[in-house]
Amino acid sequence: MIRYSIKYESNGPVSSIHMTSRILGVPVFKVYAFYVDGLLIDTGFARCRKGFLKICDEFPRIDAVVNTHHHEDHTGNNFWITQKYGIVPMGHPVTTHYMKSPSRWIKLYRRFVWGTPPPSDMAQVDSEIQTGHYKFLILSTPGHTDDHICLYEPNEGWLFSGDMFLDEEVRYTREDEDIYTLLDSLKRIAALEPRKMFCSFSGLIESPREALRKKIAFLESLKEKVEEGVRQGLPQQEIQKRLLGPGDRFRFITEGQISKKNTIQAFLRKSRFV
Repeated sequence: MIRYSIKYESNGPVSSIHMTSRILGVPVFKVYAFYVDGLLIDTGFARCRKGFLKICDEFPRIDAVVNTHHHEDHTGNNFWITQKYGIVPMGHPVTTHYMKSPSRWIKLYRRFVWGTPPPSDMAQVDSEIQTGHYKFLILSTPGHTDDHICLYEPNEGWLFSGDMFLDEEVRYTREDEDIYTLLDSLKRIAALEPRKMFCSFSGLIESPREALRKKIAFLESLKEKVEEGVRQGLPQQEIQKRLLGPGDRFRFITEGQISKKNTIQAFLRKSRFV
């Protein structure tokens, strides 16, 4: 019923590992990990372990591993990376806490789709990471999760954005996302004016300044429209239908953890109208 594919691509100095989950042949969930100059950014999900480690064997070397956040499609192979290469992944201090017992916070559908990573040792990442040729600044970017970080190479203008960006227009939101904090993070990152963005959902984005601008505009417009719907006395379900379209398929697939309903509720959570 569910199958997995993994693909390796090179974009100049940066290589990507693209992993996809397919249900009945339809691609449903995808994630990218990246490699540059001995640095591995995220480790994908556990159900792609063999393919992931095989690709890692082809890299000239792996000197360091950083997780952008704790979700299991980004930390799924941490344990095996340490076992095979003797490298302890690094991340936000909160990420290290989550990875002590991943099975406690992973719902059933996520175990089915991505697998459950074993507990793994982690170290706290410093404010920057120096590789042989590049320097990556570690930027706290909460919103998608409380432990989310991005990596930014200022000389090259490279931004490794994890799941902060995802896409210009995102209609489905996780139940634990903080949409206002995410907006703040997006605005701070947009001010850096990156020249290339390596997104864990969309892959390489060649025009990140425009993409970030459109994402921020979409969320701010959506916020205004949600609040206008509340002023008009519309039920939440009607607001959702008008702004995000009918249907909410991921709500059923994910036991309500990812849904359009969550997107509307995320704006209402701190709204002065509720």
